[in-house]
Amino acid sequence: MKRNLFFLMLGTLLIGSSSVFAQKPTWVDNPGSYSAENFVSVGVAKDSRPDKAKEKAEKKSKAALEKLLRNKYPKKDVKGAMTSLRFEAYYQDPATKYYYVLALIPIETLDKDYAKQKMMDRNRSAAMGAVAMLNAQTKKDPDVIIVRVDEEVGEEPATEAVTPEESEKPVVSPKTSTPVSTTPSTKATSVNSTVNSAPNGGSGVTDFKSKSLGSYKWTDQDQNSKYSFLGDGHMTVSIASGEYWNPQEPNKSAPRLELPNVKGDFEAIVKVKMDWSRYYSAGFGLTAHNGNQNVRAFVFYNGAYVYVEGYAGGIEVPRTEKSIEAFKDFGYLKLVRKGYTWTAYYSTIADDWVEYATFETEFPETANVGLVLLNAEGSTVQAKVEFVQINQ
Repeated sequence: MKRNLFFLMLGTLLIGSSSVFAQKPTWVDNPGSYSAENFVSVGVAKDSRPDKAKEKAEKKSKAALEKLLRNKYPKKDVKGAMTSLRFEAYYQDPATKYYYVLALIPIETLDKDYAKQKMMDRNRSAAMGAVAMLNAQTKKDPDVIIVRVDEEVGEEPATEAVTPEESEKPVVSPKTSTPVSTTPSTKATSVNSTVNSAPNGGSGVTDFKSKSLGSYKWTDQDQNSKYSFLGDGHMTVSIASGEYWNPQEPNKSAPRLELPNVKGDFEAIVKVKMDWSRYYSAGFGLTAHNGNQNVRAFVFYNGAYVYVEGYAGGIEVPRTEKSIEAFKDFGYLKLVRKGYTWTAYYSTIADDWVEYATFETEFPETANVGLVLLNAEGSTVQAKVEFVQINQ
């Protein structure tokens, strides 16, 4: 898991081929500073050869800009505007070897009136003298796109990154369906009186006390992790050493308890207990995935570290991480999907949620949703699962 923590980066910035800076440039994290007069993209790639990494990053940033413009303007106009694209700056992180490329297309090549309005808005923000305002604009600016490419992702033709497949279009309106719960708690029953919480009762019902998994599916590709019911009302899982899960990589062995084919918006909640003080490299999380597209929200490192990552719409999901007060007993995670927007929460007390990540991304309408258990320790780790609940 540690190999994925590449957010603290210092390095060298190359503008053209001559200017060298000893520190990471601001545009790597805040390309919105260029967006008053330009459509902006940042492509990120990695390769053992710097020239190859640069080429990949350029292709990604170019494809991202073309995709961005096609969502706004006619195809013919976009084709002409692409001739105005320029690669403004380059930066390679010396620690991670990730190569960043900043690509720009002047807004006025497509819309002069829009360019003037953007400049007025930016000047108004500058007059407020708030760096926070600029950062907020970067996150919400419709003319900025950041393409983060993991080292395991192969080179793709630019045309593949331009138009998403029909099955990958996001849901923009809430869907109405029946809440499902893996435990017959008072709260779950009151929310959904139509669901029978008896063993194997209704759609999506899992009653651990009755040793039933209901509509949920237990998945463990290598069959090394086992679950059991010990009479305490919990599902006890013995997680084998080396269990890790990322749909983009060959290693997908971690055990999961999922509700298949969840369509549209949902709220997923899980309550799990581990020996947090004992296990540094073990944890649990919630995931939604369809093929290699996925969103993953996890707690790790003695129950004191939460993060979100994934891959969707042809790019990496912006990784968000946070150190928290360590879980002492049961810990809660919640992952919410509403249209394009995803939000992750953690808690040590029921219904006392702390938000730690929110972002927008394209994603397939239907996904498998549920619990993932991780173990990078050198020995088997036990986890007690009280419930996995998915509401719609």
